Amino acid sequence: ELLRFFNSRSTYLVLGAGAIHSAARLKSINAKHLAIVTQCIALVLAILPHIRAALMAQLPAKQHSLLNDLDKIKGDYSEHSEKILSKLVSIIGGIVEHSLAPKISQTDFDARAKNAIKLESTVDCCSFLESVITNTKKMHQVLNLMLPADLLQDVFSRIFAYLDHKVPSLFKNAVNLGKQHASTPLFSMPCTNEGKIRMIKEVELMAKTLNSLSGVHPWNFTAPKVLEQELDIRIKPPASDGVFDSSSETKSDEKKDVDGEDIVPVGSSDSTCRQIESSSENDLFVSEPGDSKSHRSESENVNPIPDMNDSSAFTEQPETESVGSNDGKSSRSSNDDGSGTEDGRCTLPESS
Repeated sequence: ELLRFFNSRSTYLVLGAGAIHSAARLKSINAKHLAIVTQCIALVLAILPHIRAALMAQLPAKQHSLLNDLDKIKGDYSEHSEKILSKLVSIIGGIVEHSLAPKISQTDFDARAKNAIKLESTVDCCSFLESVITNTKKMHQVLNLMLPADLLQDVFSRIFAYLDHKVPSLFKNAVNLGKQHASTPLFSMPCTNEGKIRMIKEVELMAKTLNSLSGVHPWNFTAPKVLEQELDIRIKPPASDGVFDSSSETKSDEKKDVDGEDIVPVGSSDSTCRQIESSSENDLFVSEPGDSKSHRSESENVNPIPDMNDSSAFTEQPETESVGSNDGKSSRSSNDDGSGTEDGRCTLPESS
């Protein structure tokens, strides 16, 4: 009965917002309160098996059926925990849909792409996507300190799944909303290739930033692919780190022709080369720190480096003595038995 009472009372006070009208007089129920209740439920679920084992050892065999109530209580607590995790996702959902979605109408990706090219600036998110990132980070700061690792990953996997589905649909809804209501500022999908690329790159940046949060399980965001289909454009994914794409064109002055063989300059080996994908919006790509190697200038005279796999390149060869003199005359060396060499020919002593 104590376990049932705690579960029902905590459900009423937090999920039912009863704490706002109770003696606590809370102004609102926030993520911190939900995290505290989640910790309490996790504690009870952790000790329930030990309580059951202790009672089983004390009760007679005929009364073991009474322990079935503990199994039901465990199910009630698990259901309560599931509702709290869903409530955390709904908090982000309410902020995104009601507070942040109106900012989409103020966004023009064609103009953002044009201005970025003029200013030679890197990619930054529009006000809508930036606000999504900011609010998600705020919740992460609260939950990261209060939830265990498994629950933290569970919560943010649900939040990322929601954002992955909702962000593209909000862009589409903004287009339809502008057509239906003349009073609403008109939002339209980008028309130019630069604007389309800009929109997709900003969504990719949002996904990358969210996946970089500590303690979360990286989510495979499909929102950029959905927008590619919606905008009817295909962006080639960048090459992975440490992989050189042989299909990419190289500049003619990056290689030197020696005896009909192409020699790749030092510092451009397969393990260190990375393809920098070219597009109509090169100025908008973000260069990751530490991701590229320093390259020598073309004017610098580079000495060839021996092959690390060739042991002979690092083995000191013994010096050989010259047999003949430099002036072309033959040299003669005699032995104790009278044998010698003359003009490169071996002579034997006469037999007796």
